[in-house]
Amino acid sequence: MFLATRRPARSIPKRWRTIHPVPKAVRPLESIGASGSALARRAGNSRAVEAMARGGLAARGLTYLIIASIAAQIAVGRAAQSADQNGAIEDVAARPFGRVLLIALALGFAAYALWRWSVAAVGSPGAGAKSTAEKSGRRLGALASGFVYAGLCVTTVVVVAGRSASSSTQQQQSTTAWLLGLPLGHALVIAIGVGVVVAGCAVIWFACARKFEKNLASEKMGPRTRTWATVVGVAGNGAVGIVLVLVGIFLVQAADANNAAASKGLDQTLRTVAAEPFGTALLLAVAVGLVAYGLYSFVEVRFRRV
Repeated sequence: MFLATRRPARSIPKRWRTIHPVPKAVRPLESIGASGSALARRAGNSRAVEAMARGGLAARGLTYLIIASIAAQIAVGRAAQSADQNGAIEDVAARPFGRVLLIALALGFAAYALWRWSVAAVGSPGAGAKSTAEKSGRRLGALASGFVYAGLCVTTVVVVAGRSASSSTQQQQSTTAWLLGLPLGHALVIAIGVGVVVAGCAVIWFACARKFEKNLASEKMGPRTRTWATVVGVAGNGAVGIVLVLVGIFLVQAADANNAAASKGLDQTLRTVAAEPFGTALLLAVAVGLVAYGLYSFVEVRFRRV
């Protein structure tokens, strides 16, 4: 009878000794956040999205330069057209090759709207937002600006077709009248006005704190370019923020008086500034700020992280 003998244990080869760690379970929210960030990076790296962004920023820059020119003419009492985006479109239409320029502007406005909506959907990889509230605020702002520029695209197409465009003040007053006629419309208009004031204050803070620099590829700039980008960024964004605060205040006043005619768009806001004491100097200062914003838009065409 044979006794069973145990074979001597052989040593395990070194290449088999590595123990691979078991991956930890990824929490659902982290997975969603990671996939959203990856989607944002893929969208930002898309050449189509980059082309839309840069084309739209160029259209925005040209529009604000024209608005600044009209505002300066109002300051010296020479402007006939409205000092807003619609007035800028009418101004382009009156120039040689205006129809071709308007078609280019319409394409730029459409591209800008699509880009802002893409940012609202997946975020922006270069935004630099830290908190969830800040990210949500930026996405809501992108969504709203997308609708604004989609409206400008429609207005431009209307002018190309040979019809005149109403001013921003006329559009705002008709919309305010409709809102005031709704149940709780008075409170709704006040809430919208306060929201515009808060948005304007946020833009002013964005300018003064130089938060816009996070959106720029500063490492690609020379020292002089970086300095000028900061100057036009602070002045331009600050001017736009001040105008937004004034528009919001007039909207709240219109709701308080239950009078839609008291609300003012960009055009009437600038004309109201001109009618104040030292209004000419104030409006010229605003015009300089709007020129700065137009120039800043062209800085973004070249250096914006998209």
